[in-house]
Amino acid sequence: MNRRRLIIIGLLAIFLVIIVALVSSSSLYQDMQASKTPRYEVGQRLGPKLCGSCHKEIYKAWLRNSAHAVATTNKNFHAFKKKFTSNFLLNILLSERMCYACHGDKNVNRGVDCETCHGSLIEGVSLEETHEKKFKPRRRKELKEPGYCPTCHYMKTMSGDLVFSLYDEWKKSEYAKDGITCQGCHMKPRNGDIPHHGFDSISRRNAEIYHGKVTVNDVKLDFPELSLVLENKIRAHAVPASGPSRVLALEIILRDKNGLKKHKIVETFLKKFEPMPIVGLFPDKLIKNNQLQGGEKRSLSFKIPAALKGKVREAIISLRFYDVDDEYQGDIKKAHWISKPILRQKIKL
Repeated sequence: MNRRRLIIIGLLAIFLVIIVALVSSSSLYQDMQASKTPRYEVGQRLGPKLCGSCHKEIYKAWLRNSAHAVATTNKNFHAFKKKFTSNFLLNILLSERMCYACHGDKNVNRGVDCETCHGSLIEGVSLEETHEKKFKPRRRKELKEPGYCPTCHYMKTMSGDLVFSLYDEWKKSEYAKDGITCQGCHMKPRNGDIPHHGFDSISRRNAEIYHGKVTVNDVKLDFPELSLVLENKIRAHAVPASGPSRVLALEIILRDKNGLKKHKIVETFLKKFEPMPIVGLFPDKLIKNNQLQGGEKRSLSFKIPAALKGKVREAIISLRFYDVDDEYQGDIKKAHWISKPILRQKIKL
């Protein structure tokens, strides 16, 4: 190894030591340590199948419909975790422990299950007695509080910008004033009064829950301008609801009198972040947010190419979600999942 290479390695090592020293002496270090602490109670686990032997419908809904059930096993989680831990600095500063602080216990690999939310057994006490003393009271009280969900569904970057801001959005909304909680919508009972443990969410690829919730109205062509109004009828939070990986795309295909495609317009709605300085990959400073806020009506207009004057007869308008890795910052051409349309309509122009 030549001298120049040794000097470069030595300088990099010194630089790394300085960075770690600065971080470890700041409040940022405390925040990073807190991010690695499980948000759930650690203790003896018997597993969701045992709970399901009595609570059959709840277990089925959780297993079949909930993204919680696959929180430790789904391939996108593991793909991101691999990139995360392959990043030398991120692995030193945060490690995979940060991932499992919310995604469930790695050792049991059962996702976010019954015991993650309802708690573990009381040491030295039978399951039946634990159920009476702990699980029932928790189900009635703590789990119904609106502040319970953001234990995990809330995240800030190191610069203090919100990646997941649903709870803050909800607190400012009409829903909060009216006492309509996260659980009131996402766990609304199907039959009777038992909360739905499928946790209605686009995260389990269920695009139907957004049908009628985001609409396109007042579509007009005043050549060369095509205008419309996009409305988010969900008043509790923005759409898309999560951080930079989730993108909502408005897609407009313009066709002629013979139904042939003449032009395509794509407009995306998302949060964009600068990655962490030096470390990279992880979102840090918010640089763009054009999400549709709760209850917002947004007027949009697009310029049509002059060559299409007199040729456009109809527009096919679609809305759909894309999932894109954070490193691609909303580039839907790099999406690893595309939803079915949550809206699709044909407009005569």
